[in-house]
Amino acid sequence: MILLVIFPAIIVVVASYECEGGKLTPTERKNIVTQINKYRSRLIRGKLKNKDGYLMPKGKNMLRMRWDCKLEKSAQNWANMCVFGHSPSSERRGIGENVYAYWSSGSVRDLKKTAGTDAGRLWWSELEKYYSDNPSNNLTSEVAMENILHFTQMAWGETYKLGSGVDHNIVMVARTLVFICHYFPGGNMVKDLIYELGNPCKHNKDCRTKRCSAKSGLCKK
Repeated sequence: MILLVIFPAIIVVVASYECEGGKLTPTERKNIVTQINKYRSRLIRGKLKNKDGYLMPKGKNMLRMRWDCKLEKSAQNWANMCVFGHSPSSERRGIGENVYAYWSSGSVRDLKKTAGTDAGRLWWSELEKYYSDNPSNNLTSEVAMENILHFTQMAWGETYKLGSGVDHNIVMVARTLVFICHYFPGGNMVKDLIYELGNPCKHNKDCRTKRCSAKSGLCKK
């Protein structure tokens, strides 16, 4: 007698951090994604405080971020200009942008390895430095004026893709490193919720996308 046992196929999707023509390594890309997802997870689980010392409200339907090579290409194109400022919005419709620059009289080449997480840490620190208590969690025009728009873009609940670019140059006697992140869909829409209030997901049914990462409380798209 022959017993035939058939196991169901299990498909595992592995995130790719390989992008053709970029200046970041796969490890640097992965570190950037890991950092922002840890921040977003702690935020919606009510673990972080604003500048007034109040815990941020818990949230639901916060999407888990993933790397996007097209966004990396657009961010890299602007980083190559070595300009400390935003690219024309007409050239990145629907895409959000954060900009970071570092000046030094010494070499900035080695700083590239941690530029992404250094920038992310600085942008996210706006929460504790400048973000006033805002129970409604709406991005009002008053809130937008508090110097917190780098943080709110990183925390925007409906954003789920990002890509970054980096470059360095010598301007006069100063050496400059510029790091750019592009996000899709772009956030910071005045009068919209920064993220939806509620409880982080524990099961797939808790997510609008029907896919939950229970450990982080983030929804997958």
